[in-house]
Amino acid sequence: MVQVYVEPISRRHYAPYFSVAFLYRPFCIIASLIIAFSIALTSGGLWVKTHTYVTQPSVRFKYDMLLVFETTNGPGTERVWSTFDSVNYLMGNKLAPVDISASEQDVNSDGKVDLIDIKAVVRGVGDVNGVKALIAFDYSLGGRVDLVMNSMAYAAHSSPLAGSGLYVDGYLRLDQRDAIPAGFTRHDYNYSVFPFAEHGEAKGDTRHASTLRLPVVLNQYNFRNESTYLDAKTPVWESGNSPDFTFQARVRIPTSQQVLYRPTTLEIWKFAWVQILAIYIIFWWIFTKFEYVVFHHRIVDTRVVSDLQAKSHRF
Repeated sequence: MVQVYVEPISRRHYAPYFSVAFLYRPFCIIASLIIAFSIALTSGGLWVKTHTYVTQPSVRFKYDMLLVFETTNGPGTERVWSTFDSVNYLMGNKLAPVDISASEQDVNSDGKVDLIDIKAVVRGVGDVNGVKALIAFDYSLGGRVDLVMNSMAYAAHSSPLAGSGLYVDGYLRLDQRDAIPAGFTRHDYNYSVFPFAEHGEAKGDTRHASTLRLPVVLNQYNFRNESTYLDAKTPVWESGNSPDFTFQARVRIPTSQQVLYRPTTLEIWKFAWVQILAIYIIFWWIFTKFEYVVFHHRIVDTRVVSDLQAKSHRF
């Protein structure tokens, strides 16, 4: 003989509304949810407060710079140059004649700048044994966080020997004091990184001369929640006596910049629900096994109708 068909045979349990038997399954569902929520909450990580993602920032050179050349003649003999007329006017005979050139390269043709090369040649500055450079950029992030700001790279190097050039090569890294809120565009720092630039660029305007000091500029910049820094670990100092000095900087834009952000409420619930659901399925399966014991052994009162019982037919 060959089996050609299978007909399941069932025992059906009936009970009044709001009886113990009727309320057993809703009780199991609610209990499974409560247990799953409690385990997910006490084990940690249920409410995700911060997340990270990687992206390539969009960076453009603003052509705003401040250069300080320290000479071997000692303090007070520094030569300064900037892109701000008011600063250059204030420097007087300390102003250095500088030729600036810059180029931006999109190496992988993805529409974003990957390399920024900056070259500054100062003429007749004498023997230089130290350089400090502040370089400003337009910086923006996309993806989970929309951020638009002005950022800065600071490069400095000194040597006991007089030099004819300094070459720095590094990545422009993002530095965060706290997570960036997601869900809206952040413009909090979309202004010049140079404090004196906020007071107008009229020639001869020296009302805010105190802000020209590098510690003042850097201190105000470092108070920001989001900032950038130049990660240049191997500066190259070219020693030699020369009336001219060449400063070169290659700024690389990281293709995988890690960004810390604070997720939206919807995203928090999405990750929380996944954890609760995973634990809920386990306990719901356990309660269904108990359900068989409860009804099969008649722990609760029900009216049972079996398919094995003879049924009366009316013709």
